[in-house]
Amino acid sequence: MVTLGALALIPVDIFVVSYMKDPDGEFKEWASNNETRAKVETAILYTYYILYSLIIAFLFLVIPFAIFFYEEEDEDITLKSRLFQASKFTACFVGFAVTLLLVGAFIPDSSSAKSGGSAWEEFQHLIKEIGESRGENALYFLISFVTLVGMLAIVIYTSYGMIIIPIDMLRGKRDTEEELREMRSRRERNEEQRRRLERRYSERRTTASSYRNRQDDLEDEELLIQQSEERLVAIRDDHQRGFLHKCSLLWWPFRVIVAVTLLTVDLLIVLSLFLTSLDRALHSSGPKTGYMLSKRVLPNPLDIILVLSQEIFPMDFIIFLSILMFFMWASMAGIRKIGIWFCCLRMYKIRPHRTKAQGVLFMCMFMMYILMALNIMMYSLAPDYLSFGNQKYSVNGSHAIQCTIEAGDECIFTVTTALLATFTLNFWFFGACYYWTTWLFMA
Repeated sequence: MVTLGALALIPVDIFVVSYMKDPDGEFKEWASNNETRAKVETAILYTYYILYSLIIAFLFLVIPFAIFFYEEEDEDITLKSRLFQASKFTACFVGFAVTLLLVGAFIPDSSSAKSGGSAWEEFQHLIKEIGESRGENALYFLISFVTLVGMLAIVIYTSYGMIIIPIDMLRGKRDTEEELREMRSRRERNEEQRRRLERRYSERRTTASSYRNRQDDLEDEELLIQQSEERLVAIRDDHQRGFLHKCSLLWWPFRVIVAVTLLTVDLLIVLSLFLTSLDRALHSSGPKTGYMLSKRVLPNPLDIILVLSQEIFPMDFIIFLSILMFFMWASMAGIRKIGIWFCCLRMYKIRPHRTKAQGVLFMCMFMMYILMALNIMMYSLAPDYLSFGNQKYSVNGSHAIQCTIEAGDECIFTVTTALLATFTLNFWFFGACYYWTTWLFMA
């Protein structure tokens, strides 16, 4: 909910800066004062700070503690021991977060770099800058790291989910049939293991206790598989005879339409990302600036659609939120299909009513990383819309045109874009990584 709150603040931010100006490009009476605008922007900024701080607390304290607490669940382990073990392992996550904060605090950013003095003078200057920034750079560095992890998760899970959702709709796959195939495969593996075990001990006069134990385990597993198969067959037969199944056949044309629509949205998203990334590759100042653009040259179809849809309020917000929901849906679908992996090993499968508590917690953690990274993804999809909303500025006092990055001080940046620019310019390495992971996402 906290991460969703940070995402929900983006359209609010866009609405506020858009509401500051009239259609003729002049500031409204309430926003004509610089101090008033600064107060509104500061309120939104500190709201972001609060939400980001809560997200960091969940990612590095609350969720890790819950994971390790349930990991130690056993009848022989007392509650006190579980709390101690969970606290001990969670301390590693907290220590890692503190390390990132310290690194972010002591790395001089591009705006505070100072050379030409002694090492002691440069250190004193660095401490002074840290004090003046009130630790903001440390928070920026940690948020940038979290966002980078989220971008990698988007490359793995979200990209796969965006493809598999329309494909599953077109195939008309049924979950019960898939589970039945899985059970039959498990039965075949079980029978093969039993045959190998019997061949291994068939020539021995005495039977080892390990053989008997293993044989009992395989027989118990066979019984469980048989019971599961009978239950799934009964569910499938009831479903096929049911009224809802017959009605679902009538929905097949609509399902095809939805699948084709989602594939079209996929192509639109990839095309918009490709044009923005190509524009940044051709016209930015390179990796040292995080591939930030000072002037946009190539058109962006999704950005144009959002800007034009602002004429019909609140169509732009509906489209924007729909894209966010689609990304979340695709991410959930990707995690469900792929599962939770770590170091090339599958840790947990995500299945309805059968997922372990640790698997659900890991899924929540991954989703928080992904939702944090959606700020970067949405900026690449619609840079002008995310930066200015529907602001306009007057050209030579004659007519008003849509605000772009070339307008300079004539337009007000959203706090979201200002934060992203700060993250990128202060720590260009992360900005370059965001850029290249966007290409990986398209690939």
